[in-house]
Amino acid sequence: MKVEDARIPDAPPQIAFGEPVKAGRAIFTPQKLTIEPGREQGERKLVLTGLLENVTASSQAAIFGIPERPPELSSGGAKFPDPKVNLVRDNHYLKQLEPRIREAVTFVWKVPQDWREQDVSIEFNAQQFKLNDNLYAKASWLGHYPTGILKARPEKGT
Repeated sequence: MKVEDARIPDAPPQIAFGEPVKAGRAIFTPQKLTIEPGREQGERKLVLTGLLENVTASSQAAIFGIPERPPELSSGGAKFPDPKVNLVRDNHYLKQLEPRIREAVTFVWKVPQDWREQDVSIEFNAQQFKLNDNLYAKASWLGHYPTGILKARPEKGT
């Protein structure tokens, strides 16, 4: 029974705005999803805003694990590139996250030209931490596993 309780569920749970979800080596609390205009004419981007908190005991440059698995966006069969993660306070790329400090961040995906506004699905993954591995009895980060799916329709941005 204990083994069955520890097993990772087959389908990740649905999450909603305001609900925290494990994301790599951090916890992310999504707040809103908007469609924003890009820098060039006709360019659009999807922006997910929320709070990101490093839950490890040290500064993390690999917030989404190694290899990095940032949240994956899918909608209508369109291919979306990996998001850019920016700090809201200074609009610079997130390079490192300090432990136990909540930072307001944005995940920014470039929208393909052929994509029409519709519901999107964002899948979050976390990396498994094991205090004592079986080979060297030392702490290590292992494989990724799905932790939640956010399904929402983006709002119009400014």
